[in-house]
Amino acid sequence: MKLFDTHAHLDFPQYDNIRNEIIKESFDSGLVGIINIGVDMESSEKSIQLADNYENIRATVGFHPHDASKLGKNNFDRLERLAKSDKVVAIGETGLDFYRDLSPRKEQYEAFEMQIELAKRLNLPLVIHIRNAYDEAIEVLESTGAGAVGGVLHCFAGEEKHIDKAKELGFIFSFNGTITYKNSNAPRMAAYAGLDSIIIETDCPYLAPQAYRGKLNKPSYIIYVADKLSEIFNRYSPEDIARITYDNATELFKIDADAGTIAYEIKGNLYLNITNRCSNNCFFCARNNDYTVRGNNLRLNREPSAEEIKNAIGDISGYEEVVFCGYGEPTYRMETLLEVARHLKSKGAQLRLNTNGQGSLINDRNIIDDLAKYFDRISISLNAPTEEQYNRICKPESPEKAFDAVVEFIRDCCGKIPEVVVSVVDIPKLDIGECQRFANELGVGFRLRPLNKISS
Repeated sequence: MKLFDTHAHLDFPQYDNIRNEIIKESFDSGLVGIINIGVDMESSEKSIQLADNYENIRATVGFHPHDASKLGKNNFDRLERLAKSDKVVAIGETGLDFYRDLSPRKEQYEAFEMQIELAKRLNLPLVIHIRNAYDEAIEVLESTGAGAVGGVLHCFAGEEKHIDKAKELGFIFSFNGTITYKNSNAPRMAAYAGLDSIIIETDCPYLAPQAYRGKLNKPSYIIYVADKLSEIFNRYSPEDIARITYDNATELFKIDADAGTIAYEIKGNLYLNITNRCSNNCFFCARNNDYTVRGNNLRLNREPSAEEIKNAIGDISGYEEVVFCGYGEPTYRMETLLEVARHLKSKGAQLRLNTNGQGSLINDRNIIDDLAKYFDRISISLNAPTEEQYNRICKPESPEKAFDAVVEFIRDCCGKIPEVVVSVVDIPKLDIGECQRFANELGVGFRLRPLNKISS
């Protein structure tokens, strides 16, 4: 039976003396996966540690509305770094809780919107907590464009109108032990939502099913939720419920899904597409319209691991060069980038990195020495000779820092990377001569790229 607990808090202190036993019991009882949910910085870090220690545990990172007041810029930056872990499958839980109001409502809104933007930037779904604030929360999801990544309204306790609107936005719903409680409205809401839009959870250590109500909840009790849904959808056995909700969960959280096109060939070179994340939103970028390059769909379903990238590469003997260049900024994944580069270099590959030049800014450290160990060539997208033009054309996430960071990155590469080239897209009204003079001043090669044409 494919039982999947999509919302657990196994890092909480209630499990401190029994955690390993509870996890073993969970998988021995038939669970095939658990997602441990972050609610603040500490629990987000612990969730990743758990996921790293157990193959079938994944993690989310986020700030619960109770802890929204703690999400300042420093914590948000740390949260973003955590979110890039290979075992992180969602952002949250985040949302609005107007029942307890443990954080001021203004700060709940701010933290909620910040985490939605993070989820959109990293292409991760959202885990949403809502209590006594369904109208308000769904309005935020709509106004922020959260439907671009979707997610789950966990422990759903809203009404039909909220189901209708959430579905329209691309969200689904999770139910837990509360669905077994006497006089619970959850069975009616589950029936209205339909099985195609449902995943199951425990929210342990809380909300144990009726048979254990008031006692410590645990992932193995997920079977009671499946049994109750089998009663509600009486044409389906508990095994059917487990299979359907497992499929819904793995689709939402992109678990065990094919990553997408990782390696593709152009003009005798092999190109590697390792992330769709980018710190720029250039107005001319082709992915604003289509992720297809020479018949290859470069939209990743999830970020591939180093091993998946190595497997996708295969035999490199027929390629002149291997280029890290997909539809994203490769330096977002420095550890993976370096591991794959090391592997390729050991096989004698010539390596090129195509980058927007913000890698040291993204990683909050100078990364040039690491890159110099493996890369023979580096191509850096300059696209403008001044900060004002760069910000207008490239729309960076950090407009006050990005251009200077790119220029410094170019200078740092000189003398360390054998060949350094800056590229500029042939944009109307851009002074190409000024760009070339700027490249000459920096002491690097210059390349003009045609607008809206794919070239190597």
